Amino acid sequence: MKKKLLILLILSFTAVNFTVFAQEETNSKLSIQLVPHNEGMFPDRLLQIHAQIENEISENIDLKIHWVITDDEGTPLKSLQFPYKVKGDSLLSAYCPIYRFKKDGFFRVTATFTYLGEKHELYTVVGTHPENISSPLRKPKDFDKFWEDNLKELAAVAPHYKLKKVKRDKSTKTNLFEVEMQSTDGITVRGWLEVPKKKGVYPTILEVPGYTVSLEPQDKYDDMIVFSFNVRDHGNSDNTGPRHYKMWNRGLEDQNKFYYKGIYLDCIRAMDFLMTRNDVDKSRIAIAGASQGGGLAMITTALDSRISFCVAGIPFLTDWERYFTISHWEEIDEFLAAHPSKNWNDVLDVLSYFDSKNLMHKIKVPVSMSIGLQDDVCPPATSFSAYNRITSTKNYFIDQTQGHWITDEKWDSQFEEIRAYFKMNKVK
Repeated sequence: MKKKLLILLILSFTAVNFTVFAQEETNSKLSIQLVPHNEGMFPDRLLQIHAQIENEISENIDLKIHWVITDDEGTPLKSLQFPYKVKGDSLLSAYCPIYRFKKDGFFRVTATFTYLGEKHELYTVVGTHPENISSPLRKPKDFDKFWEDNLKELAAVAPHYKLKKVKRDKSTKTNLFEVEMQSTDGITVRGWLEVPKKKGVYPTILEVPGYTVSLEPQDKYDDMIVFSFNVRDHGNSDNTGPRHYKMWNRGLEDQNKFYYKGIYLDCIRAMDFLMTRNDVDKSRIAIAGASQGGGLAMITTALDSRISFCVAGIPFLTDWERYFTISHWEEIDEFLAAHPSKNWNDVLDVLSYFDSKNLMHKIKVPVSMSIGLQDDVCPPATSFSAYNRITSTKNYFIDQTQGHWITDEKWDSQFEEIRAYFKMNKVK
């Protein structure tokens, strides 16, 4: 996977500023930054963005800026080049030419600066009314039966729940248990259950992992149960093969063997476990995750009506066809090379059984989604392809500067959102 950063919190950020150093003998310095207005979202479809150019030497500087506006699939919409003169020791705001988008969605604005014979490129993603994004369904005729049969397959597997208490420092807020259970394909999956020390019945958060992420105990609350659950090939759960960034395409030749079939069912098994607990308030169970975990949160909510609130950050696992129109992974090339009888349609047909947008109409509870406007791993348009098919109460948050990661502050705010929905007091 060229974009190996489905792993949460270690992901790249699309920079929007740089410094150009001229010839050494001049000691000249030029700093340039792209500045989208209105936090990068334009409800009237009128683009407003400028390059802020700072000349930190006394001599005037001549440069050219080539502005290119494309849609998120790379289709050119406008291309213009202009010369600029930046006076010495001054700051210049060079505005992108006027452009009004013809449709709603996400777009890329690229500025290529030519200075002293060298070219330097900056880009940023902007958007208009993402709630109007639509994407046609690629849904197999047997889609519903496929998932009905898989849920029956899981139900036929005896879970054999086991809990092992983990010794902790007395100052911790919760008692900790390592939990294990049987899922499909003979796989044992595990997680970390944190239960307040005071006996009672508590609201509960099921946390599901980003791709290759190992979820660990948090010791965050003394008035909530948190189950940090690791699906197969993650954390303390069993493996289906060697762990690496390319494991997601295992079984891609057949929807009945595809990697994510087992992972989706693992999440349902985690819910089965929580329902056995007398200390879990069955009417207040939230699910939360980011990246792969964000997709798993939405998909599990669609497949399991026992969830009452869903928090999905930068969700993956949606709108595969658009995804691979915008992005490219080397694993697809490797798969097609290893399976010469298969083609793109075959790949998309298998992936369509696992596309979250085909399930979103089943969600009946509130959903909160957050995305990064500069996310090139899970492009914002793909997230909204699923989100816009949800008919229950929902809200979204867009961070203008965020790529494919969730800040600690945002992660904490999502947990606080769960607490607010469950009408709980804030953590002291």
